[in-house]
Amino acid sequence: MDNKFRLKLGDWVICIAVLLLAGAIALPFLFAPSGALTCEIKQGDTVIRTIRLAEGYRDTITLTNGKWTNVIEVDGKNVWFSKSNCPDQICVHAGHLTRAGQMAVCLPTRVVVRMVGTGAQVDAVAV
Repeated sequence: MDNKFRLKLGDWVICIAVLLLAGAIALPFLFAPSGALTCEIKQGDTVIRTIRLAEGYRDTITLTNGKWTNVIEVDGKNVWFSKSNCPDQICVHAGHLTRAGQMAVCLPTRVVVRMVGTGAQVDAVAV
């Protein structure tokens, strides 16, 4: 192996320092609580339901738009499309929504499920 491409001790120290600094900056964001969560379900421009999520809360919501039907499940702090007869199934494959800012959409039925956090959210950090 050519010596001009080998990392020296100082290079390794800089790489490790950068990784540790990045981890220290990301750590508070990974473990920060998202506050109280609310699920907003809209069909078209109409808000169908707004649900404040809490442990132990369970609900099943069925929405129909012409020949298309969606079934939305709510379990504690998780919300997801459990069934849909739309052709592409993107809404079902979106999986469980658990954090503020996440959303799942079914275009044929024009249904949007969006998680909204009521706690303080950090958009950016300036140093």
